[in-house]
Amino acid sequence: MHMSPSGSSTTQEGNVSVHSSYTPPTQTPRSDSAQAQAAQNTQNTPQNRTSVAVACQPCRSRHLKCDGGVRCSRCRTDGVDCTYIKSRRGWKGKRKGKPGDNNGAPTMPVIGPDSGILSNTTSIATKGVTQLPSPEYPYHTDLAIVKHANHVNNVSNGLALSVPVPPPVTQINLDGTQRPNQFGDIGPPDPIAAFYHYFYACHPFVLPRARLHQLFKDRRAGLLEIAVQYIGSSFLPAIPTEMYKEALTRTIANQNYFRDGYAVQAMLLFSVGLHANNDVPRAAQIFGMAQALTLEIGLNRMDYSLMHGNNDPVLEESWRRTWWSMYTANGMMAAVNPGVQFRLKDIATDVPLPCENDEYFSGQIPYPHTIQDYDDSAFALEEMIFSSYTYLIDAIRILGKVFEVQRLDSTFEYHAVDVVDSYQCNWRLHLPAAKQEIVNNDGVVDELLFQAHMVNAGSTIMLHRPRSNLGFGRVENVNICVQPGQVLSPTQTREIHTAKCLTSADSISSLIKLPGSLLYHTPFFTCVVVMASVVHLSYWSFLVPDGQDDLVKQSIRLNVGTLQQYSKTWDIARVVLGQVRGVAHTLFHSKKAMSIHLWSSIAQDDVIRNVIEEGGTEPIETYSQLLTPMLKS
Repeated sequence: MHMSPSGSSTTQEGNVSVHSSYTPPTQTPRSDSAQAQAAQNTQNTPQNRTSVAVACQPCRSRHLKCDGGVRCSRCRTDGVDCTYIKSRRGWKGKRKGKPGDNNGAPTMPVIGPDSGILSNTTSIATKGVTQLPSPEYPYHTDLAIVKHANHVNNVSNGLALSVPVPPPVTQINLDGTQRPNQFGDIGPPDPIAAFYHYFYACHPFVLPRARLHQLFKDRRAGLLEIAVQYIGSSFLPAIPTEMYKEALTRTIANQNYFRDGYAVQAMLLFSVGLHANNDVPRAAQIFGMAQALTLEIGLNRMDYSLMHGNNDPVLEESWRRTWWSMYTANGMMAAVNPGVQFRLKDIATDVPLPCENDEYFSGQIPYPHTIQDYDDSAFALEEMIFSSYTYLIDAIRILGKVFEVQRLDSTFEYHAVDVVDSYQCNWRLHLPAAKQEIVNNDGVVDELLFQAHMVNAGSTIMLHRPRSNLGFGRVENVNICVQPGQVLSPTQTREIHTAKCLTSADSISSLIKLPGSLLYHTPFFTCVVVMASVVHLSYWSFLVPDGQDDLVKQSIRLNVGTLQQYSKTWDIARVVLGQVRGVAHTLFHSKKAMSIHLWSSIAQDDVIRNVIEEGGTEPIETYSQLLTPMLKS
């Protein structure tokens, strides 16, 4: 039993001696009944209390003395949890190791599940107003920013963010059974959970969740930890994304990270998030750094996964996926970000192809195929089925050929366009039956296969639109996600190029209408929706045949509604939504004014003459008063 101190004592911790001090009667802790009676008998007499080396958190926050123990007397009296924070007194930081020694790794500002995100703290983070209390280390609270990476290197608890979350609401089906729901109606509780819930299925290259949590717990990938939370916080309105963005920016600027595969993963996530949040030039800069680091450490070589996989099939697969994710993201980024070049398409690689997602998540990794296996499969005796990731990689390879056509002069362009068009048609024709359905029997969308169809449709628009009747003038105000172009000579009839553009735009509309939330799709889908929008707007401006005007308007409404949904999460969608709405508004009023003008420009006498001719049996004198003198003459 822990007894209240009644006399003078001295507590020693190492070489430090802490002496007792007088506590006023009004602050004397009350505990059990016997102790309370003893305290009452000695209210008016000075009494010495035993001081302890570390005070509990409630006593420290109130600047009161604590008598220590498993649960101090003050906490027992107040009925609150008695928690302690390990003292850092005398700690001078980690010893610097030799270069290349993991023990000498630069410590990172940690913002993770083990650093306060899920802890029982009292801080509340909201957009614009954020409190980041720490018992020993101060933070600025104006923008919730980590001021400097070196300043927070010694912070063991990182940035403590605790968002009050109400208990989940039970959902009931129509038959009265409980509906399974991972988070109820409240959504993921923290950025890492949001990352895996919303984002991971469309870009699954980092380790699966349990493995990544262990990696963060071991403090072996600090930059990646912040990048994961940067992406996840974009889906949580209560968490300030700017805090993670600033931490990533300063850490990268100070080069306070290991130049390894985890850093490539972090920069890839950071660049995708920056682009989706409409920081397009900065996204191009960070992605360029990721490209350089990818080639520096040799991620494009098969032996990287073998040398750094620790004989772990899941980790080896993660490194292979990191290379192919850099490759696919490079193609998509080059299509929508003018500051990014598709450099990785010209890099030789022998990295095997990724496996299916369920195999990766379960740890049952099969022997991997190669890109040569995929190219030769069309000539095999039996149909070969590859992973969904493989078909996305091939769609990106064809997108790279579209970029090559754009750089050719007119002498070689004519033949090259038809060749690339054949590649795009062959991609669709050779999809196995198992990969033609994007939604499985459970109603879940295969996000990698979704992206493969998305890239095929977008690259088809990029190839054929400059050679079609869909001009650039009417939609020139839409300048985000679509790069300005010029009308080029057709390789077929312009009507065929136009029809292929419209078919691809309708395919994108079909992707929009798939079941499930739009937030589960890659952020790059926002820009592909913009590509479909400019096609539909151009078509609507002057080419719509009679009877199809309403159909095109419904497609435009679908595109605008999609961008409106994305604008709640990604800033780039909010900006381009205003541009698309502006063009649609201008075209709508222009067409409305044109229809009025066309009707009024018809000569009134011609209308009357038609009425007369249709009358037939009536004599012309009956209508003489309606005719002009010239007509009567």
